[in-house]
Amino acid sequence: MADNLIGRVIATEKRPTTMDTFTFWTSENEKLHAFDIVKVEHIEGSFSYGVIQNISHITDAQSFLTSFISSDFGDVDVEGNTARLGMNYVEAAVSYNSKGIYTPVHSGAKVCRASVEEITTALGLGDVKNPLVCGAVKMYADTASEISLSVPLNAKFLLGPEGAHLNISGISGLAAKTLRHVPYESGAGAVYERRGGIRRLRYLQCEGEGSACHSRGK
Repeated sequence: MADNLIGRVIATEKRPTTMDTFTFWTSENEKLHAFDIVKVEHIEGSFSYGVIQNISHITDAQSFLTSFISSDFGDVDVEGNTARLGMNYVEAAVSYNSKGIYTPVHSGAKVCRASVEEITTALGLGDVKNPLVCGAVKMYADTASEISLSVPLNAKFLLGPEGAHLNISGISGLAAKTLRHVPYESGAGAVYERRGGIRRLRYLQCEGEGSACHSRGK
């Protein structure tokens, strides 16, 4: 855990931790991003996981005017004689606790990066039935700890009796919105095809393994 330690929880009189949110300090050079998942030590040997919502930088300057004055009243070429003491503080929303304990995390609790397995559990991705990979998420991007993991949907909610619609977005011209084939266990699937500049979704229904598939357009 020491290698992944990135900060500690802060709880003040005006900014306490709650059941839903917490704040932690970290180095001003620590590279984190919105929606990264972090892991926090909690009571009874449990761990709480939080989704980063916002990152702020603060110094010991009392006001914006303080910084302006210290630069010789706004001279952009002047470097201050003394570097300001600063840090980053990160606001996160609690998403999961390993033992179902959702009391507020404590001040001073260690905050670490999470592993692939921990992120998968925290987001509930491992509990998806009839998984159909529809995309991927990246954590800790552009760092030595960068993690990529696939995001599955329940195929039965996309195709079949419990099916719903799926909105697909992406960059035009790069096939970012092209769904080639989506099979699932009942023998159904879907293929996007282009005819005359118009994309059509065709559903496939196979009668059994190795049998012919019949298509119907939409």
